[in-house]
Amino acid sequence: MVMTSSLVFIHFSLCSIFLQLQRGEILLVPELSFLTGIPENMKKDFRVMKDVSQQINLSPEQHHISLRQLLSRIQKNEAAHNELSRWGLCLDKDIYKAEGRVLPLERINLKSISFRTSEDLNWTREVAREACISAVPLHRWALFYPKRTVEQAHNLVSMLQKISGPLGIQLSPPIWKELRDDRIETYARAIRLVLCTESTVQLVVCVITGTKDDLYGAIKKLCCVQSPVPSQVINARTITGQPTKLKAIAQKVLLQINCKLGGELWGVDIPLRQLMVIGMDVYHDPSRGKRSVVGFVASISHTLTRWYSRVVFQMPNQEIVDSLKVCLVGALQKFHEINHHLPEKIMVYRDGVSDGQLKTVQEYEIPQLQKCFEAFDNYQPKMAVFVVQKKISANIYSAATDHFTVPPPGTVVDHTITSRDWVDFYLVAHYARQGCGIPTRYICVTNTANLSPDHMQRLTFKLCHMYWNWSGTIRVPAPCKYAHKLAFLSGQVLHQEPAIELCEKLFFL
Repeated sequence: MVMTSSLVFIHFSLCSIFLQLQRGEILLVPELSFLTGIPENMKKDFRVMKDVSQQINLSPEQHHISLRQLLSRIQKNEAAHNELSRWGLCLDKDIYKAEGRVLPLERINLKSISFRTSEDLNWTREVAREACISAVPLHRWALFYPKRTVEQAHNLVSMLQKISGPLGIQLSPPIWKELRDDRIETYARAIRLVLCTESTVQLVVCVITGTKDDLYGAIKKLCCVQSPVPSQVINARTITGQPTKLKAIAQKVLLQINCKLGGELWGVDIPLRQLMVIGMDVYHDPSRGKRSVVGFVASISHTLTRWYSRVVFQMPNQEIVDSLKVCLVGALQKFHEINHHLPEKIMVYRDGVSDGQLKTVQEYEIPQLQKCFEAFDNYQPKMAVFVVQKKISANIYSAATDHFTVPPPGTVVDHTITSRDWVDFYLVAHYARQGCGIPTRYICVTNTANLSPDHMQRLTFKLCHMYWNWSGTIRVPAPCKYAHKLAFLSGQVLHQEPAIELCEKLFFL
């Protein structure tokens, strides 16, 4: 094996076994069955999860040692060696090495300043000190809290008003609504009363006690479907403690509120003009026969800092989207309304698609997208569609030093481990504080925009900086993450489409 590079990875391919599925009752023999996964009560145990994390999140060096030991055991095991030989397979004695490259650091743009990101790709300090790109003044908002959390509620408002100035957000005192208890009916009645009597309320903020999924769901259904208004639910436990901790939490809450009202936090330099970027993801609702919930999020500004969102519910086990026309035509109309022209290029990031469905996306889903253009006269934009895959078996290490380390953010591999049938690449966009660098795979299933591989990779990396719930990079492009959050909220909590009045706001953050 030739050792020529500064990047190392391991990649396993698994054979797919197709079985004919039959519906009906399945009986399992207890003595031959083993529980898998982590129970919910164990997930809430901090000590147990910490121990599990230490076993799972091995450093690159530890992971490499364990892999070499596994390969050695397989070689020495006669039965395993014979089985591999019977299939005509053979395993190398070590992981494979290849050449990789690192994309340049991006510039983050706020209202008054621009700056290069640090190597750990975190700009929390700058966001907390400088004004965001655009802030929505919050003049009329209501705060609901049970009587026993009155101190936490007042401390929160006091801190929000204190930090709103540096962030450039105008914040008026709230409409105070103290509740006698924390029952669902009490919250619902109080919120409805305020929304009926105060027609100009911009935001509903609720302080709740404990982990109450039913209360959270009731508030979100009321504010996202029945009486559409952006809402923020805060657990009293998170705002109880030291002022330093409360300040950090209040900054995140206020920035998130600004997003939900339609504000813009930060941006990056986007060289492509007249561009629309779309993110799509699918969530399967287990409580409703696993029907599919499609989250659709599209940019409607040249800076990719304003978003339009829609949700579509589908029949059970129907992964590929069938109702794209309503979503895409609505997004294009909104883009035209704001910019007075339609986008010349459209880039789609489609999450939740396996290798076996790539042909279906290419032959069925993309033509559906293109058919939507017929709703506009003489409109044929250029388009590039990428399938985003997070659940992959490839790990990437950096061999730039004597020891294997986590690859730096922006690491790209676009050869050797890529597909011979598709144009694809692997990108490590986030900063991994522990464990190995797990990349995200991007597969280009169509490219009428004639984007070069470098342009694909650079734009994808830029979009990984644009998720406003985290002042750093994430594993996938921001529109994908937004689509995931939207689909999850609609499928897990709302169980129905959100009100159309909220489509231009990131209410689902």
